[in-house]
This record gives sequence, structure tokens and C-alpha cells, in this order.
Amino acid sequence: MLTYSAQASTLAKPTEKPWVLLLLCFIWLWPGILGHDPWKPDEPFVLAIAQGMLDSGNWLLPMLNGAPYLDNPPLYYWLVAGCIKLFSPWLLPAHDAARLATPLLMSLSLLLAGMAGRDLIGRRHGRSVVMILIGCIGLVESGHQLTPIVASFAGLTAAFYALSLTLRSPGLAGALLGAASVMTFLGGSLADLLLIWLVAVMLPAFSGWRRKNYAITLLLGLLLALPAILVWPMLLQRLYPAVYAEWWGNYALGGSSGFRHVRLFHDFGYYSLNVLWFAFPAWPLAMWTLYRNRQLQSPKLQLPLLFTLMIAVLLTLSDRASITDAMPLLLPLAVLAAVELDNLRRGAAAFLNWFALMTFGLFGLLVWLGWAAMNYGWPEGLAGRAQYFSPFYHPHVSWLQAAGGLIATLVWLWALTRPHLRGRQAITNWAAGLTLLWGLGMTLWLPWFDAAKSYRPVVDSMLRKLPATATCIATENRNSLAMISWRYYAGIDLLSFPAGETPPCDYWLVVRSSEEGVAEPGWQVLWTGNRPREQNMTFALLQRLPPPKSPK
Repeated sequence: MLTYSAQASTLAKPTEKPWVLLLLCFIWLWPGILGHDPWKPDEPFVLAIAQGMLDSGNWLLPMLNGAPYLDNPPLYYWLVAGCIKLFSPWLLPAHDAARLATPLLMSLSLLLAGMAGRDLIGRRHGRSVVMILIGCIGLVESGHQLTPIVASFAGLTAAFYALSLTLRSPGLAGALLGAASVMTFLGGSLADLLLIWLVAVMLPAFSGWRRKNYAITLLLGLLLALPAILVWPMLLQRLYPAVYAEWWGNYALGGSSGFRHVRLFHDFGYYSLNVLWFAFPAWPLAMWTLYRNRQLQSPKLQLPLLFTLMIAVLLTLSDRASITDAMPLLLPLAVLAAVELDNLRRGAAAFLNWFALMTFGLFGLLVWLGWAAMNYGWPEGLAGRAQYFSPFYHPHVSWLQAAGGLIATLVWLWALTRPHLRGRQAITNWAAGLTLLWGLGMTLWLPWFDAAKSYRPVVDSMLRKLPATATCIATENRNSLAMISWRYYAGIDLLSFPAGETPPCDYWLVVRSSEEGVAEPGWQVLWTGNRPREQNMTFALLQRLPPPKSPK
């Protein structure tokens, strides 16, 4: 049977409580979601696209600064725009309301991942899958950003759960597989959709999946998904034929790859090296599972292993070297890791617990020292570095947050000292330690991070130098981030013009690297500014000089 393994029936009486898992997941979901401006790389663009949908009423075609934005289909932007409309401005500023879409999707992903673990491996193992997943180092940052990848990750998780259900409930599995396929396509790309269906059609290579129920699931999933998937491309082709041709040719397969220009291969070794930290501790635990189960005769091994292999193949073929693209890899690795977690040797569990104590204990101490340095000037050396990397920061102390952080730190240290740790307790302590570190950083250090990463101080600095008579400011049309930032923080719509042409305004916002310089003949530099330590993007406000008077 696919549903429960024999191991599940022999499990000892559980010592952990379900409410502890729910509380830890809730705590994990929220740090970094509220209380800061949009940060690069994706947040300013996602917010601008969603705001454009609300302002224009065009929900079909994502637009950025008046031009189609085709890197991702519109599902995530729809969710973001919906959150803005529901919660802003009466409850939250637009950027905080927009970011609510991420914990919504991540909650769904964790729920479905846990249900898949329970269905594949057995009772109580869903908790292990969730703990391993939130303990992965790579998920903690990408799972808290305003980025479309969380939508495709939720779709992939739903498809994984649907396939785990196939031999027990083919009708429900087929309906869920259809919905997951639509979600994956509209949240990611055709390549992400292709991944799901490649796994689905390859599973019958294992005898356990060659059943009538499985065929029913695939047929029902295809019948439900195909009409829904075709709606958005067909509307796009009918209303915007040139945009559809551009999407199909250059973006349909994700990023900057389409059927007209299929771009393959990135720098060799990028993913194989970076996954070592991105997917830790899931990958060593998954290796332990494969070591103990070399025959691969169980569905609980076959499904996640096939997903892992297919994702690895697609990452190898990809021309993009972006570690967030490896986020789908975390799910099947977490499921594989959970299979033999309860049989992890005591010495390995103790080592993982010790490693968690050393790693998160050290970095947690640095967070507290950094908080003291940036707000009280001690230690002096650390205070100087804090000022160097975030010169716009002004001391900001919340004693309520500090007390909460201190209590959480002490509780985590107490949990680490429990005797007779096994694999499940060790991975829980690891996940709690990573959650603690992320939570401390995104509460105690959040104002410091925001002062360094936000463009608000840069825009405010320019506004202080902008003459009151300035009514028109131009910038090159390639400066998308400048147009977004000045509109969002100052309400100024920069007039774009093609690079190389004469600016149509008497004021010109230049964006260049420090090596290029900002001086231009016939223009006076009124102001220069940039984010701390961001030398590759220096902003400058230029004013056109009056033409020289001709001699009489």
C-alpha cells in the first residue's frame, strides 16, 4: 500500500506535541514579512507590477513601467494585488500587504508537504517532513521574499501530494493534480509544468505504479488541467498577439528561455556546490535513507527520488545560475530524509544537535552583539562596522522585541540540553535554531537591514536637493528600478527616454556605476547618492545648463 508503511504501526508513543510543530511553523512564517520596504532582487518589481494591475484594471498582462513583463505568468501578481486591495492602506502599507501572499503560499506548501509525508511514509512522519523542510537553510530566505518562485513551489508541492494520493484515492488525486498543474503553470513556467508531468508519466517504470487507479488519476488530471491552462495563453494571443509571440518565443520555458531561443547550460558546478548549503540538512539525511534502502522497492522512495533526479536534470540544463531555482529540490529531499529519520544513529543525531548548538549559538551571539553595537556603540569595533555598512541607520530599540528574542533564545538553549536525543528531536532542535536565528535577525536587526537595503533614504536625499521649480525629471528607459523607486517613495513619475537620445526634461536622473562617472557636457550635477556600498548603481540628478550667450 502507498498510504502507510509497516514502520508506522510499530512507532513508539510520540513524545512531541502537534501544537509545538504548529507554533514553530507559525513563528517561522512571519519574521521578515512585515516592517520593511521592498528589497532587491524581486520585491520592487513584483510590487510595481501588482500595483499596475490595480491602477489599470488590466489583470491579464503583467506590466512594468508601461511595458509587458513576461518573466513570469500572472498568478503570483494576482495574489499580491489582491492582498494590497484587501489590506492596504487601512491596515498595512502596500509593500507589507503585498508580502502577505508569501506566507499564504508557504503555509499551503508546508501543509501539503506534511500531508504527502504522512500519506507516503506513515503516521507522524508528515511532521518530520515539515521540520526538515523549514530547517533547510535555503528555504528560510527564499520562503520569506516577495517573489513568484513561492507560487511555483506551492504548485509543485500540490502535485507531489497528488501523486502520493494516486493509489489510495485516484479521483481526489486527479482533481488535485489538475489544480496543481494550473497553479504551477500560472505561477512558474511551462518548464515547471513539464517537470511534473515527466515525473507522472515515468512513475509506471516502477511496478507499484502500474495500476488502473494511477491511469485514472493521470487522465482526470489532464482533462481538468488542459482547458484551464490554455485560457491565459489564448486570451493573450487574441488580445496581444505580438506580446504572445514574444512570450512563446523567449519566456515560456522560464526566465529568458522560450521555444524560439532555448538557452541551455550554466557555469559548470554551480548547483552541485551551492546545494550543499542550500539543502542542508535534508541532503545528508536523504543519503542516509538511500544507504539503508538500496532496493528502492517502496513508493515512499520512488516518488521523491524520481522528483529529485528530474529536478537535478532540469537544473543542469538551465542557463540560469540562480540558487533560488533549486528551491523545488528541497521538497523531495525532505521527504527522502524523513523516511529513516527515526532510525538515525544516536551519534549522528548528537552531532547534528551539537552542530546546531555551535552554529546557531555563535551566530545568535553575534546578532545580540551586533544589536548592542548598532544601538549603544559597544563593542566599538563592531559598532564601526555596523555604521559603515548601514550609514542611514538611526538607533532603534524595541524592548518588547528584545524580551521576546531573549526568551526564545533561552527556550532553544534548554531544548538542546535534553538527554537521549534521537533523529526527530535533533532535527526539531535544528529547525528551531534556524527559526530563532532568522527571527532574531528579522526583528532586532530589521531597521538596520532596511536602512541599508531600502531606496527610500536615497530618494529622500535627492528630494532635499530638488529645486521647487522642477516639474519634469527624465531618465533612460532601462532604469526600471529608478522609475519604480521614485514613483513609490516620492510619487514622482520619471519621464523615460531611449538611451543615447537627448533628455526631454531640464532635469535628468542618471544611473551609472562609479567607474562610469555622472558628469555630462552641458549639465550641472545637483546631487549624487547611492545605497551603502552599492558602487555599481550611483544615482545623480543633473540640471541642464542654459546655452552660452552669443557675443554681440
